[in-house]
Amino acid sequence: MEKRLVLAVVLMIATVFIVNILFPPPPPPQAPAVTDTTALTPAATTDTAEPAPTQVRERPPPQEPAAPTGTDLPGVVQPDEPIDEDTVWVEGPLYRIGFARRGGRVVSARMLEFESLAPATKGEPVEMVPAGAETFLTHRWLVGGDTLDFSQQPFEISPADGLTLSEGGGPGSLTLSYQPEGVPFRFEVRYTFRPDDYVIDLEGRIDGVRAAGWWAVGLGPGLKSNAWDPEEDYESNLAFSGRGPEGVKTQKVGDVEAGQRVMLDGPFDWAAVRTKYFVTALVQTPEAEERSRFGGLAITGLPDPYRASAFASFSVPRDGRFTYTLYMGPADYGRLSEVGYHLEDVTPFGYKWLQPVLRPLAGAITALLVWMHGVIGLSYGWILIVFGIGIRVVLFPLYQKSMRSQMATMRVQPLMKEIQEKHKNDPQKLQQEMMKLYREHGVNPLGGCLPMLLPFPILIALFFVFRDTIEFRGVPFLWLPDLSRADPYYIIPVLMGLSIFLLQWISARSMPQSNPQMKIMMWVMPIMLTVLFLNFASGLNLYYATMNLASLPQQLYLAKERRAAAAQPLPAKTAKAKT
Repeated sequence: MEKRLVLAVVLMIATVFIVNILFPPPPPPQAPAVTDTTALTPAATTDTAEPAPTQVRERPPPQEPAAPTGTDLPGVVQPDEPIDEDTVWVEGPLYRIGFARRGGRVVSARMLEFESLAPATKGEPVEMVPAGAETFLTHRWLVGGDTLDFSQQPFEISPADGLTLSEGGGPGSLTLSYQPEGVPFRFEVRYTFRPDDYVIDLEGRIDGVRAAGWWAVGLGPGLKSNAWDPEEDYESNLAFSGRGPEGVKTQKVGDVEAGQRVMLDGPFDWAAVRTKYFVTALVQTPEAEERSRFGGLAITGLPDPYRASAFASFSVPRDGRFTYTLYMGPADYGRLSEVGYHLEDVTPFGYKWLQPVLRPLAGAITALLVWMHGVIGLSYGWILIVFGIGIRVVLFPLYQKSMRSQMATMRVQPLMKEIQEKHKNDPQKLQQEMMKLYREHGVNPLGGCLPMLLPFPILIALFFVFRDTIEFRGVPFLWLPDLSRADPYYIIPVLMGLSIFLLQWISARSMPQSNPQMKIMMWVMPIMLTVLFLNFASGLNLYYATMNLASLPQQLYLAKERRAAAAQPLPAKTAKAKT
């Protein structure tokens, strides 16, 4: 039974960490080649306008438009010289966001509650927008083969001196408008900010022409990493994604080569760009019609490493008005869930086939740890120690029942061997006699395994909690610089391995019979798990080591009980059966 238990544990761990390596998700299909488009004129807009489709599915998403050269509208030419940025700032308790007059794009988004961990900017507020980003929340209008690109046009921004949001105050709006001189056309986009939320309302309108075609909003060249190791963050986590009826589709930026074009086909309820801990997402509003879904994400690789330009497209309504929700902030599970449309799925929490179980379990564990941190007032390191002890206390009755079930099985092993030898050529009779033996002595052959496996779903969920949850980002404890990163001195994983060895050593000493295989596993399993956990989050190791150490008193008690039970004579029924 002990050997089967150890084998079950090893297979569980191996399955979780190896299946996704052996069966990685297929890469998304590449978009067909995109041809350059000509500039859009008001006449073309009016004459070639077509009725807007009733559903996004009825019309394929557009390819990424090429930026037009020359004239955008009659009488309006591209500026000969770069337009002064004239950055206008929106400042509040949570963030500081800068909008440039040229293109109306976002040039800076600083998260004031979070410090950068990157070596070059350590201690500064997190900056989400990469330096030199030209397409972060810029706009393009596509009708047929024509494109009107607003990314280089001068916008009027009102109020011109920006916004200041006060804690506990009401929302504020910033309006960006573009109206070429002498042309009956106007585009306006308004952002409404709340001082206590990362959710921003986005409202756009087109006046002076008949609305049709597709609108494309830029998600920039990706996000700027503020992690300890930015390159690792870019390689593993920087990605564009969208969620629709078929689930989440994701394209890692590191897998897109310069000049390569990839299309994530919609329809999508939201389109986003993320790093490990921060997200920018466009989400359709709850009252939106079916056709307001995003048609797709067009992604083009850029020459700079880990950079790709992406545009999310949607069909333009007949009245030229569109409304979306913009989320720009931390990948906080609770905040993302409140936005709706399962925006929390933007973070690939665990392996896809395990997500239905892991997400609710991890969400509950995270909520419990955050609640304990707020109520008890201790640091997260001590909270994990309390949590590990608490889990062991809660599981104490089940663990004790498991050990006693194993002891009962061990006591009848001599009779089990006799029955197996007697009926080795009659499997049916063997099974009947074995079940009769179990009933006579109250033995449950599975009672010793299940309770011992209960902590492992929690352990697996905590693996992803510490890997992906922002609450533990950059949280120090004693000598550990960050509970979400590995122990730099490997003290905790070694302590965890020693605790596993000690538990097995105590258990082996109380066994009535020596088992060579168990002796081998007593050495191999702690070493194997220590090596496996060396580079895992130190918070995970801290929890596991604490839970093991909290098991020592119970293990000593059960070992004493096991030795006492082994010294007792066999039950009367067993003794009679043997004679």
